[in-house]
Amino acid sequence: MFPLPAIFWFEIGAFLISLLCYQQIRNGTLKWFIPYLFFIVCVELTALYMKNVLKMHNVKLYNLSVPIEYSFYAYLFYRYLEGPMIKRTALISLIFIPCFSYFNLLFVEGFTNFSTTNLLVSSGIVVILCCAYFVDLFRGEEEIALLREPMFWITTGVLFFNLGGLSPNLFWQYLLRNTSKEYSDLIQLINDSLIYVLYTFISIGLLCMKNLYRQTSHRSSGQRLPSL
Repeated sequence: MFPLPAIFWFEIGAFLISLLCYQQIRNGTLKWFIPYLFFIVCVELTALYMKNVLKMHNVKLYNLSVPIEYSFYAYLFYRYLEGPMIKRTALISLIFIPCFSYFNLLFVEGFTNFSTTNLLVSSGIVVILCCAYFVDLFRGEEEIALLREPMFWITTGVLFFNLGGLSPNLFWQYLLRNTSKEYSDLIQLINDSLIYVLYTFISIGLLCMKNLYRQTSHRSSGQRLPSL
């Protein structure tokens, strides 16, 4: 089981950063990244233990965890989106993703094989919500420093991760049956790279909250803000 693959350290690192930023995020929506990232780390470590130590398939674990992961992102966008229609769409997505996914697992596809259907549907919904967030962001009248905006980084990471994974996931079952090991390894490399991007961008977004908190503190004390 040890040493852990590099992607695990990116996930653990993002969780530790969320703890480091607790003071700055504890009163806002981003505080839910702390239990969410802890959940991700627990799932990944459990899956690794099942595979390498117990020599068990971990497909059922991922089938159960993926709807929870995407429900979290739907909730996040529900809290941040401003337009009434798209906000209602995010709320419907928040309800639809787990209901559809678990119904599909219980009555259609089953738990034996990993459900790419659930992943594709959930990814497609989250991509739409990411795009809606950017429309809201750029349509606003207020000038925003994008590189200091936490949700800009988080949404960018989520969008890249899901767009990058759509094509491999769409043809996943075909690839498993009809491609060489080298090609499968390439697909795995792409997936790992997308995970690096996702958790790096989440970490940057959370650290932006720490920077914003520092700026607010300087304003409150009457100190001049440093140029960033």
